[in-house]
Amino acid sequence: MSFRDDGKVYLEVGLNEDASKHENPHVPHGAEETARDVVECIQHGASVVHFHARYGDGRQAWTDDEVSRTILAAAAGEVDPLAYPGYAGSLEHIWALAEHPPTGNELLLAPFDPAQHVKDVLWLEDKNQFRAVHFGADDTNGSRPHYPLELDRFTELGLVPSIAVFNAVDLRWVILAARIGILRQPLNIKLFFSDRCVSHSEPAPDVMDFLVSRIPKWIDHEIVVVPYAMSSAELCQELWEHALDRGLGIRVGIGDCPSVFRTTTNAQMVDRAVHLITKRGLAAATPDDVRTRFAVAETDETELVRVIVNRNRCMGWGVCYSHAPEVYQPDSDGYCVVVKPLVDSGLLEQAIQGAASCPERAIRVEL
Repeated sequence: MSFRDDGKVYLEVGLNEDASKHENPHVPHGAEETARDVVECIQHGASVVHFHARYGDGRQAWTDDEVSRTILAAAAGEVDPLAYPGYAGSLEHIWALAEHPPTGNELLLAPFDPAQHVKDVLWLEDKNQFRAVHFGADDTNGSRPHYPLELDRFTELGLVPSIAVFNAVDLRWVILAARIGILRQPLNIKLFFSDRCVSHSEPAPDVMDFLVSRIPKWIDHEIVVVPYAMSSAELCQELWEHALDRGLGIRVGIGDCPSVFRTTTNAQMVDRAVHLITKRGLAAATPDDVRTRFAVAETDETELVRVIVNRNRCMGWGVCYSHAPEVYQPDSDGYCVVVKPLVDSGLLEQAIQGAASCPERAIRVEL
């Protein structure tokens, strides 16, 4: 059940990002200021807080997990926070926090930007898989991974990726990755919009509508809309209002848009967001609501089988999903998609029956 089905809204805060105190004097730098802001945002109604671990002089502490550990432990001394740090390139900082959690604050969410990890990838529709592209030399021994191995580490550590989607290209990869089980559902998607960053989606309601329309209904997900590096407070407001009217979550915070909220604190941004939410008869989801929604189920991978459909062979007869609707569903054109690509013993027989019933032999079930 999504948050909106329960009358709730996913409300995240972008605490500080790369913003300077020149842009907004309230931007938190250093562990003490950042922890205080985390506490205030949770007290004012935020569901989740995203922060960058930074030293007191504003420098990013990308590789110093002790800064994040100090922030999370200090916040946990006053509230029950759900917060996670950012990263650049390497996720070792995140692994260290998950393996040695801060006092009173076990990590659940972790950042993941496909744009930082997915490079030169082809999609093979007939095989239902990705393949790495190699320029200049063939990968004769298949040593290059076809998907980011960090995703396996997320699973090992019980972490839920907070997926940053900056444009339609990122979103396409996310949808395909969910289709074959590389990304586990429910997906935690952040849609970024910017009128300054040209690599981000254009901040317009119709662009938001288009991106949301691309996500198949069978993918269980939550979407949070993030106005980022914006030059207009009015346009930020328009995006938040449209997102709420569309049943989506929102992210606010002076870290995301310091230039247009020069004198505002993060707690005041949360207050504004809560007002937008409550005037619609809704409530901001609590940190515990988010934990429940994205709780990672214990799964023995050795007991699972993979279900794959060759969509180049599928003719849309629909026999498969009449046998096993929990495994197979039609897309908007009536062709088969595997909504549960990894199947346990409880659905194995139905998956096999659905595959065997296909007149085009477009489905295979494999260990």
